[in-house]
Amino acid sequence: MYSSVADSTQSYQSSKTAKSPPDRSLIPPCQAACPLHMEIREYVDLVAQGKIMEALQVIRDGNPFPSICAYVCTHPCEDGCRRTQVDKPIAIRALKRFAVEFGGDRMVRAEAETTHGEKVAIVGSGPAGMACAYHLRKLGYPVIIFEAHSEMGGMLRVGIPQYRLPREVLDTEVQRLSQMGVEIRTNTRVVSLDLLFEMGYKAIFITIGAHQSLRMEIEGEESPGVIDGASFLREVNLGLRPSLGSRVAVVGGGNVAVDAARTALRLGARKVSILYRRSRAELPADPKEVEQALEEGINILFLVAPTRIKRRNGRLSVTCIKMELGEPDGSGRRRPVPVKGSEFTRQVDTLITAIGQAPQTLSDFRLRVGRGSTIQVDPITLTTNRTGVFAGGDAVTGPATVTQALAAGRLAAFRIDDYLQHRYPRVGKEVCETPLGDLLPDTIEMIRKIGRLEPPTLPPEARAEDFKPIELVYDWAAAISEARRCLRCGMGAEIISQDKCATCLKCLRVCPYHVPHLDASGTMQIPADQCLACGICIAECPAKAIVLRKPYDRRQVTEELHHILRSATESKLKPFIIGFCCHYGLFGTGILASLWREAKAGIWIVPVLCVAKVEADHILHAFETGAEGVFIAGCGGQCARENTAFWICQRIKKAQKALAQIGLETERVRSFTLGTSDEEPGKELDKFVEQIGRLYLASTMMQEVKS
Repeated sequence: MYSSVADSTQSYQSSKTAKSPPDRSLIPPCQAACPLHMEIREYVDLVAQGKIMEALQVIRDGNPFPSICAYVCTHPCEDGCRRTQVDKPIAIRALKRFAVEFGGDRMVRAEAETTHGEKVAIVGSGPAGMACAYHLRKLGYPVIIFEAHSEMGGMLRVGIPQYRLPREVLDTEVQRLSQMGVEIRTNTRVVSLDLLFEMGYKAIFITIGAHQSLRMEIEGEESPGVIDGASFLREVNLGLRPSLGSRVAVVGGGNVAVDAARTALRLGARKVSILYRRSRAELPADPKEVEQALEEGINILFLVAPTRIKRRNGRLSVTCIKMELGEPDGSGRRRPVPVKGSEFTRQVDTLITAIGQAPQTLSDFRLRVGRGSTIQVDPITLTTNRTGVFAGGDAVTGPATVTQALAAGRLAAFRIDDYLQHRYPRVGKEVCETPLGDLLPDTIEMIRKIGRLEPPTLPPEARAEDFKPIELVYDWAAAISEARRCLRCGMGAEIISQDKCATCLKCLRVCPYHVPHLDASGTMQIPADQCLACGICIAECPAKAIVLRKPYDRRQVTEELHHILRSATESKLKPFIIGFCCHYGLFGTGILASLWREAKAGIWIVPVLCVAKVEADHILHAFETGAEGVFIAGCGGQCARENTAFWICQRIKKAQKALAQIGLETERVRSFTLGTSDEEPGKELDKFVEQIGRLYLASTMMQEVKS
């Protein structure tokens, strides 16, 4: 009767060892979209389970500065999230912030040993330079960072307002670099690469950013009261408070323009406007930042461009012209075309220009530069035209995101290591990975719609008072609920052997998402890119031919059960009761926490990632090894999947039928389904324990009478 459990376990163990690595042949689109290629699916799922420290460890494995990215990442992963095809993407960046805050990332100490003698110089301390220094130290190289400003951080320090990135967060990461042994020299401008080589440095990484603002090239641009956005933000971030007057206009549509406008508001300007020459659809700034700017009272004038500036009576008279959109230009956006006779004038006290930035490379570096004054490098090795000199970050790509700069710094560290160790660059693991495509319409239709939970923010009226962070961190319940919306893309079921598959069509009939299908040859297929890993087909497959692609998920229920059975056998407590409980409900939401009992109660909990994965054979195996009662507790209405309760009942009925055949009471198995009863799970369990206790006493007395 119970041989199928042992057979399936043995079959699994013969095909996969306990130390098998995670299956990364199919990566979710969130990971593919991330410049750092972080294992987002893993840490989001760990957050959903309430394993915050484990989630933080996964985050730190892929990102040396998660505290920074938790605030300022532009989250391209959310754009790639397949949940977007159902409702809204997972709030990945906000979940990272939650893991960083609750997991205590600021207390983590980074350490490194020096195992190589070759010194490396990094010119510039922005995110690319910091990342390169971090990874080079991890590789064992002595590293020195040269920074022209008085403080470390590059654009993180001087370009991002404090309400988006608190200075204490950046200071913590700088201190962590120092703890690793990275030498930092501020107020030190490098004017000659030759001098660095003469000082004994074997490799140099140039990451000087893109701090030079582009000019509008219009009349009056040099007038007093006209300042560029990069210089303005730099002054404010370094502690200065420039006098702006009451009316401020900002020219541009990127994040720098929005940051400058919101900063001007916090410095006391009463009326702040943004002039943008395209429509809102083409606006390149982060949509959330734009929404917050509008909430704070900043006015955005679309399809408007300044053409002339004059200073009159202590104020600026800005002549603007209306625009209309024509054919797309090289950026893919429609080209703005002036509308004849549409000129108008606006009076402002200060005009801030933020139409773009470019690197400012010193000619003494003798580096080949290309379009936009960017440094030209080999895209594979990141080498410049000078031997031993590498470059990356905004100095190479032009203005980009923080995560792109971090990825460039990490790549530079590995390429410098290749150079110093005299070897060819190694191929990255992403070459062997295949990003998942879109979900099928039928699958999308069957996925449960769950609204996205946004992190709380300060009210608009409280924002303009100071530079405090606007976005607050999730509370525990909100973070867990949001993380559980993840579809766990790429970790679905697969048929381990077509020879074992009997083509009974059971998986096709039970799948709630219509994923399994017969191909043209009549062979059953379960597309890995469509399966949502609910585990129902695995539990229902009579041939035990289906497993989950993620090794831990494949063996989790069986391994947890075996561990509990060993512990329970050693304790010899009676009555012996096994409970299969939703891991999310136990440790994530906590709605099943009352089911925990002390060991002396004789109740042993087996946490499972979803009770839909519990098979009838698991229940029967518990009885086979001495259990007096078994219960299953799911998270009810909080489950991210449909019909979980139905499948629990089906497995219980199957187990009860088998118990009845060998003379055991069917009352020994039951489920606690939240939402179907007004009683707390703990109280229901107490009643179940009393019932099992009576059955155990009766069976004991019967055995004594027979003896």
